[in-house]
Amino acid sequence: MTNTTHIYLDHSATSAIRPEVLEGMMPWLTSQFGNPSSVYRAGREARHALESSRARIATLLGVGPAEITFTSGGSESNGTVIASHTNPMRPGVITSSIEHEATLEPVRQHDIHTIIKPDSSGRVTKGMLSSLGEERLKNTGLASFMLVNNELGSINPIVELSDFLHEHGIMIHTDAAQAVRTIDLVPIAKNADYLSMSGHKFGAPKGSGILMVKVGTPYVPLIRGGGQEQDRRAGTENVAAAVGLAVGLELAIAERESLVAQCLAFREMLVNGLTNELGDSLRINSSLNDSSPHILNVAIVNSDGVGLDGEMLILGLDIEGLAASAGSACSSGTIKTSHVLDGIGVASDVARGALRLSMGPQTTSKEINHAVEIVSRVAKRMM
Repeated sequence: MTNTTHIYLDHSATSAIRPEVLEGMMPWLTSQFGNPSSVYRAGREARHALESSRARIATLLGVGPAEITFTSGGSESNGTVIASHTNPMRPGVITSSIEHEATLEPVRQHDIHTIIKPDSSGRVTKGMLSSLGEERLKNTGLASFMLVNNELGSINPIVELSDFLHEHGIMIHTDAAQAVRTIDLVPIAKNADYLSMSGHKFGAPKGSGILMVKVGTPYVPLIRGGGQEQDRRAGTENVAAAVGLAVGLELAIAERESLVAQCLAFREMLVNGLTNELGDSLRINSSLNDSSPHILNVAIVNSDGVGLDGEMLILGLDIEGLAASAGSACSSGTIKTSHVLDGIGVASDVARGALRLSMGPQTTSKEINHAVEIVSRVAKRMM
């Protein structure tokens, strides 16, 4: 019998639109539908809402409004940054092996690229960059490292990395999609040349994103046409989404401190509860230090040390009323061995039993306790 209880622990995949966000968007989805490029009143009102949202976001990040571009999400933003790197004197691009595919795939399209293997916690260090050697660094013009890894929660030291890269004449982009709710982005935006965010990761609508591009930084539009978004992205702007992004970001920042404390407590409950129930069958993949507390990645293995069938595990949890992920949820609905876990040295026969539990503002302690019961019950049934 299907349990009607529904516990959602996949906030790294997506989060629900916040009621306040939807409320702010509704006028621009219904009665106030003017095109912001039109000169009559409805158009001027839409333009004001668009530019007001841009200014609010810029203030929250500590940058100028002209440095904010609205996009369709993280993948477009990341792809635009990588495609904008066309420096013939320094054509190289550096990234890590555990980046989101929205960064890795565009980087692989560059003839000259370097993919760094991170440490066992999923972090890139200044020493790793230094070890590339002066010749490689001189031939590189752009580096891209995510702020918070979407599968592990590990945090890259972006400020430290940016200082090193800038000393060597290299620009830095950071994918901050998973960081908005748990990390202060102001010092990150101050030091990075490019920063991208995805609205549906922090309570704004799917298909909406923010790309920060520092003034004077190279930029090549992916979509050309009518000159919207300061000639950076053609097409009639999505005013409702822009408003939603501003409201969502304001809420995320206002709630950040309390959410971090809540997630730290919940993650400890998950680790302790699952360890008590599963013992040596539980492997913790996420570092519990220098990581965002809203993400916990574990692997569950059988008596032979082989990971449980990931797809069957997720389906079993779903039947019991728990939504979780076997890894990144952005790989077309299929479950395959995680390149992230492979990148930090987790054996493939263990990684097949990986489970990512990720929390959000709506998560409760009752749900966490129930999740421990469900995961343990389903896992024991599969062993």
